Amino acid sequence: MSHITIAASERAFEQIFTLVRDNFSFSKGPETGSFGPFSATYTVAGKLSGGTLDLHDDGTVEVKNLDIVWTQLKLKVCLDLPGCCVGGWCIIPDPWNGCLVGVPEICIGGPICIPLDLSGLVSEVNSIKAHLKPVYFIDPGRNPAWTDLEAEFNGKPNKWRIFLDPDLVSVDPIDVPASIGNLFENLVENAVEDLLPSWLPGWAKDIIMAALGFIIDIVKGILGIVDKVEDWISDLLGNRLDLLVFLETAIADYFAAQYPIYEFEDPYPILPASGGLFPVKIPIRDLKSTVNSKEMIVEANVGGA
Repeated sequence: MSHITIAASERAFEQIFTLVRDNFSFSKGPETGSFGPFSATYTVAGKLSGGTLDLHDDGTVEVKNLDIVWTQLKLKVCLDLPGCCVGGWCIIPDPWNGCLVGVPEICIGGPICIPLDLSGLVSEVNSIKAHLKPVYFIDPGRNPAWTDLEAEFNGKPNKWRIFLDPDLVSVDPIDVPASIGNLFENLVENAVEDLLPSWLPGWAKDIIMAALGFIIDIVKGILGIVDKVEDWISDLLGNRLDLLVFLETAIADYFAAQYPIYEFEDPYPILPASGGLFPVKIPIRDLKSTVNSKEMIVEANVGGA
């Protein structure tokens, strides 16, 4: 039988989880991937929000409905636009001199980039399934020659830490709204218009851009967009640029090793220093932690190794 047993109710466990969740954040980029006819660069940052907990009698914890809030989600897609020529038309003919007003022939082509700012999107962690894992922590700043009391006086005591160690983290695809399709086409048109000579008057640019209506289809063909733009962007970010794998790994590493759900000193102080006397501390050994459907349970022994 264990010498010490500590229990925390499911409600208390949820409050502990909330603190751990709110301290998680991630960032990455700028990172660039090359995909033959085009390249894509992203910069992302975000945090977690929401989530519900289920404690199970088999010792596992399940987290559902956990939101990923993308505080920054910027994507830039670049490609080489094939050269083409438009214009060379007469708008107002002159029977004596040929043409009074015309649109000059303009040839365009070359690199263009489409910048998309998707910051503020919310996607979801489908599920996290985990178990509790106790880890003994020795502060790397602790002097090996210190006694336990000296380590405590210097703020470097040994600790038992309990982590929520994921067995599975599943992140849903990034939910890109349908409205991005229209925005994408507008950005393509803006990028193409930037290729036109600056000396062209506005009315001539409007006529040429109207004649270049097919350019959207050319860009989509180069990028391999065969259906909805928003689905293509979601697949590009989540799968081809590996953001889903990055997120699943970052979440698993954070819960498993970076932020414990509970920790306490070893030796454990049972009486504080008082009246010139040293604090009374007891060593904690053989610590185990688990959950059932009602609570988290921590058990340990007192004494030498």
